[in-house]
Amino acid sequence: MAFNAMWKPGRRAVAGMQGNGSANPALVIYLDPDSLAILPPSDPAEWPEFIRLLRQIRDSADELAVFLTKHQAVRDDDTRPE
Repeated sequence: MAFNAMWKPGRRAVAGMQGNGSANPALVIYLDPDSLAILPPSDPAEWPEFIRLLRQIRDSADELAVFLTKHQAVRDDDTRPE
């Protein structure tokens, strides 16, 4: 089943691991006011692919942060009075 969604996070959005040390860990993104939980597969044999996905999410989020930071600096320069 395919599922596509788009959210624009609010000012109090945060992300983190929930359930550290429990049998049900998850990556949780609180989007203010909505939230999204990404749960690992119940079968540990499927964890390597899930770990690959988590690392792609991490790397892509870092890449986007670098891009936005770079372009924010350009915008700040463009909006400064001369």
